[in-house]
Amino acid sequence: MSAAPSAATPFAARALLALIALSIVGFLSFLWLSAYADDLRPAQNGGNHALSGSAVGFAGFAELVKRTHGNVRLIRREADLGDDTLLVLTLGPDTDPAAVKRILDRRSELPTMVILPKWAVMPLPSRPGWAQSLGKLPAAIAAMPVSQVAKPVIEEAPPGGFRTISGPDLEAAYEQEGRALVAYVGGGVTTIVADPDLFDNKGLATEEGAERAIRILGQFAAPDGPVAFDLTLHGFGRNPNLLKLAFEAPFLPLTLCVLLAALLAGWHAMLRFGPAALPERGIAFGKQALAENGAALLRLARRRHRTGERYATLIREAVAASTGAPAGLTGEALDGYLDKLSREGEPFSSIAARAADAPDTRTLLAAARDLYFWKRTVTREHR
Repeated sequence: MSAAPSAATPFAARALLALIALSIVGFLSFLWLSAYADDLRPAQNGGNHALSGSAVGFAGFAELVKRTHGNVRLIRREADLGDDTLLVLTLGPDTDPAAVKRILDRRSELPTMVILPKWAVMPLPSRPGWAQSLGKLPAAIAAMPVSQVAKPVIEEAPPGGFRTISGPDLEAAYEQEGRALVAYVGGGVTTIVADPDLFDNKGLATEEGAERAIRILGQFAAPDGPVAFDLTLHGFGRNPNLLKLAFEAPFLPLTLCVLLAALLAGWHAMLRFGPAALPERGIAFGKQALAENGAALLRLARRRHRTGERYATLIREAVAASTGAPAGLTGEALDGYLDKLSREGEPFSSIAARAADAPDTRTLLAAARDLYFWKRTVTREHR
């Protein structure tokens, strides 16, 4: 009967390597997506910001400024909000008034244009980037995002016109037919735009609207000066975090070195250089192991030099048996017999005395070597 085939391993080597590789790629992808989650959010969500192409968005205004002023900046980090350039804040009905106040306090002496919301919209799931109008926002709700900065009074527009603004601490900055469309706050450089249709994509759909937007902007921005659009209030901010630093310069080379070291360590752990070493027994079998263990104990006890007398006794008995010594000889009589076996060199009794009285291991080894050669000489003569 043939032997049964051996059972297959549950995972082949290639399958295991593929699983490990997929796990590593998945983990690194998770870290990368977690670090750049805010940056990867879709910009075309129908909102009223400078990346939106919907009717209430300001992508057209940003493109118009780029073509006329030559430089447009999209602010994604709060650290860049303090630059001395005209900053445009496009507010929504749900914008936090405290966040608006924090930005304006930081830019108290820098030109800032705040555009109030007007339309209530919702994105169209069937058409990404589009927005569906739900009607106009009440004037009180439209002014809510700047409630901690000023107390504007928003008045509804006549048919075909735009909303106007007035109120305490507000000074008209741009008027149409005697009504303020844009107002300064507290006599400073911050302006509030009452109607977003002056600048949004809906308002710039006509040539007249584009010319009006450029004309209004020209009062507050230098002809060739840059204009910045804030995106932090709309959730597109790039706040620094430690995880993102690992994937950007100057820390990216260090991250790659750490990953390479981890891969090499894993590869070294998976591959063996030769067969697996079996554990050795604490106490080996056989006479040789017994002798080695005994020698190790003598070495640990530092008593090796006291074994010379026993070795001399072994040599005495072995030579007496080999040379046919009389059975009744013992002690000094036997030593005298052994001394007569070799007429040249040092006699046995003298060498045995040196071995028995050896003060250290070196002296013992010299005496043991002499006993061994004496035995070979004597036993060879009596063969």
